[in-house]
Amino acid sequence: MDEATEQARIPGVRYRKITRYREETTVIDGVPSTRQVPYDGWEPVPPREWDEMILRGVTGLTIGITLIAVVATTASVGGLLSEMVPEPVAIGMGVVFVSSWVACVALDWLNRVNPDQAQPARIAGWVALAISMGAVFTYGYTLNQPWAGAFGACIDLLSKGLWALLIRHHAVPLDEGVAHWVTQQEQKLASRELLSGRLLRLNRRAAYQRAVGGVEYQAAGAILANAQTTSLPPAEQTPEPAPSAPVPPAAGQGGDEQQAPVPTVTEIDRQSIAAIVREVIAQNPKVSDADLVTAVKTAGHPDRPNLADTVRRTALRVDPARKAS
Repeated sequence: MDEATEQARIPGVRYRKITRYREETTVIDGVPSTRQVPYDGWEPVPPREWDEMILRGVTGLTIGITLIAVVATTASVGGLLSEMVPEPVAIGMGVVFVSSWVACVALDWLNRVNPDQAQPARIAGWVALAISMGAVFTYGYTLNQPWAGAFGACIDLLSKGLWALLIRHHAVPLDEGVAHWVTQQEQKLASRELLSGRLLRLNRRAAYQRAVGGVEYQAAGAILANAQTTSLPPAEQTPEPAPSAPVPPAAGQGGDEQQAPVPTVTEIDRQSIAAIVREVIAQNPKVSDADLVTAVKTAGHPDRPNLADTVRRTALRVDPARKAS
């Protein structure tokens, strides 16, 4: 490297060589051509983060010990239960013993900034650990080796203890005000997610009802749209007497004010499409879809573009054997 590209170095700082690139332009007959030319450069090397390296080492060691504890406890509990159930089933049951407190450790880790929320998982983890250790000790006792069972059970205890120390190291206690703010934001997001999910389900059901409901669904919608709600005061409250309001004039007696029109409710005095189709098919199982549509129109149902399709699908629900015909 030439002196022009040599960088000034700070005494006491370690550097490492890297490859850099600079643009070099060549002009021939007034036409420029630019290319990337590599050259050697130097960049300072940051000091080693010994704290980070130690933390990574402890984390890797904890994970390794946990894997050993999982295998050892699974084998011990599987050997203990193999006299009662087949060996594959016993091994699966052994996995349940050790995976229970491991799952509690994972939940404790996820809630490491919220001690109140992590407390149930922490307690459940220690309870599951005690059960797992008891199973390992019992297996050693059945083999007339209680000390081996006791020391084997301590593998789970050491693994759980290391995880407890790691979680305590990474936990960041929040001030009451900050914790309250975080809880409020989580509640807003959770309520929004819950409400959106319920609205999605309701919209799907409404779309299905609009597609297959027919005249009955439209009539029900009209009834609900014209419904009026009258609220009465609670019984324990005594409302103050209100000034008497002028009685509106009766119909035909005149007056400046007119009574508000009362919404009308359409009464349905005809059979439903499903009832008509069921009755006609009961009389003639081989009736055609066209005759069914005619019977529905005769019963008073108005003609509409999707009436034939509604009748056909209703007939299929009433008599599924019509699919094969």
